[in-house]
Amino acid sequence: MLQEIHDEKSWEKFPLMRSEGLFLQSFSQKRLYEGLGQKTWLFRFRDMASLVTKIQAKRGTFLFLPYGPILSNPIDHRDQLSEFFDDLKTLAKKENASFIRISPFWNETPEHRSLLKLLGFRTAPMHMLAETIWILPLKSSEEEIFAGMDKKHRNLIRRAQKEGVVIQSSSDRESLKRFLHLHSATVERHKFTPYPKSYFEFQREFFSPKNELLIFEAWWQEKLLASAMIMFYGSTAAYHHGASSSEPELRKIPASYLLQWEIVLEALKRGLDAYNFWGI
Repeated sequence: MLQEIHDEKSWEKFPLMRSEGLFLQSFSQKRLYEGLGQKTWLFRFRDMASLVTKIQAKRGTFLFLPYGPILSNPIDHRDQLSEFFDDLKTLAKKENASFIRISPFWNETPEHRSLLKLLGFRTAPMHMLAETIWILPLKSSEEEIFAGMDKKHRNLIRRAQKEGVVIQSSSDRESLKRFLHLHSATVERHKFTPYPKSYFEFQREFFSPKNELLIFEAWWQEKLLASAMIMFYGSTAAYHHGASSSEPELRKIPASYLLQWEIVLEALKRGLDAYNFWGI
């Protein structure tokens, strides 16, 4: 039977049990979803747990488990997963949800695909979270990581430095305001559906007091070229949102390469184990 957890201290041990930094399963993420008006639960079921949020969209009402459920080895917990989702189906019916959607932080293997099919899941027509990610291990030194980069990327970082690009980081309201302005230009340029403005505002409100969020900015001659919202949770840093200038002349400057390198340096400074570049 699902056991609902209400206090932060009791919950946080579950997303932090995984080394990948599952901030989308954190207590702060629960507060974010609730700020957006979404009904959200934190459930424990024997050796596993998951944040579950109710989403009401044009395609229907459904329960969503972002990066959930959390468990050590899915294949070894097949029966437990089956019982967990049976209980979740009961909740879905009670909440008038048409389906349950998951984006588990599992490696894509034939075994995991077979398990999901056995549990009754099928591939969604479109993704909600990044499907393919690139994780950079941070076990090496700064010099070794830099040397391990593609030569072209090292040269672009040096070029940005030579041209006078300056990287700053903050989590104050003004940096968020600048990010949102740049992000709107990025949305217009690439024609994708963005998170609502309130999502970013709640993310800053709930994660930054714990030093789990920083907004990195690349400046050149008092002009903002690029900005990124980076999550620092558990032993991993994650590139969650990014934006860049649409001005043709500014886009010629390789500011984003230096921005990423400074994020890596901050992760190393914090003693983290990995940097998640998010979707690629």
